[in-house]
This record gives sequence, structure tokens and C-alpha cells, in this order.
Amino acid sequence: MRTTRCIWITWIVVISVTATCAFESIVGASPASGEEKSGSTADVKITKFHLVETKDGKTLWEVWGDRGEIFEKGDVAKVVKVANPVTVVLYSEHSKLTTWSDSARVNMRTKDIRLEGNVTATSEQGNSLQTQSLDWSAKDRRVFTRLPVTMVRGGLTSWGVGMEAETDLERARFLSRVRSHVAPGSAELKTKAGSGARNRGAQ
Repeated sequence: MRTTRCIWITWIVVISVTATCAFESIVGASPASGEEKSGSTADVKITKFHLVETKDGKTLWEVWGDRGEIFEKGDVAKVVKVANPVTVVLYSEHSKLTTWSDSARVNMRTKDIRLEGNVTATSEQGNSLQTQSLDWSAKDRRVFTRLPVTMVRGGLTSWGVGMEAETDLERARFLSRVRSHVAPGSAELKTKAGSGARNRGAQ
């Protein structure tokens, strides 16, 4: 129990320092951020939250938000929108996906991330999606949702319910109710969408 608490204290310090340094680097001024004990169930609240996950010297993801809350019980960090959308950048081998949402929940044990509320995402290649909930698996390095989703890739727009995709959205699979539309002048894009579950929606 004492070991667990020490780990959490270390996390809190790291997050606080990250938040402060990130804010200074962005605005070049003293941070308006702060750390305070809250009266809520959160163990700590942090303004101008910025959290970075790295592995073997590579950045896996970054999370920015107006306010972050650390919950020791449950190994969860929750980031919420106050004035600006929560921004999460997911890095893949050769690209990255930038997302915006009303909130984000980081599992501090698995490093999985869940985005909720008005979720939009755009890859470096220009692929984009919109949905109300989007999960990112740290283990599989993939994004997925079980809710209605719209994806745009070049001149191809696809709608469906449920989707799994690579982080850069280059390959995606819709789970059901797939419809696609190819914009005029984008004949080179061909949808392989099917109407049944487990059919591949867009590649």
C-alpha cells in the first residue's frame, strides 16, 4: 500500500511539473496553472493539464486540457474542457492523429485513453472522423468506437455504427450500417463498404 502511494505521489509530481513546463513553453510566461487539493472525489486537480507518455525515447501520446483530475482510486486521470477542447495527439510509427473532445480519461495503469463528447480527429494525411466516443488502445495502437461515426478520407465519406482503425486512419473497418459516398472527381477512391457487420468499411 505504501509503495502504491509513493508511485502516485511521483505521478502527481511529474504531471505537475509537465503542466507547468508545457504552459511556459507555449506562452513564454509564468504559468497560470496550479495544483490544489479538491473537495471532490479527485485526489488532485491541475489546471492547464499536460501529460506525456513515452516509451523507449519515443512519444506515444500527449494530452492537453484546461483542467485535469487525478483519481488515485481507479488509476485514472480525467481531463475536461472548460474553455478549450481537450486535445490528444496519438503518435504512430510514421504519422500522428490529433483529436479534440469535451473530455478524456486516461487509464494510468494500461495507458489506454477514452475521448468523450463531440470527438473529432484529423490525421497528418488529412483523414478525419467525427463521433461521440473514441477509445485508443495502447496495446494494439488502434482507435475504436461502438457509436455512430463519420469518416472522411479524400473524396470518400463513410458513415457507420462502430469502427476500428489504425491510429493514422489509413485503414479502418466499420462494424455495421455502413454507407459511403464518393465525391465527384474522386473516382480513384473505391469503397469496399458492406451493409453487414464485420464488413470492411474503408481502406
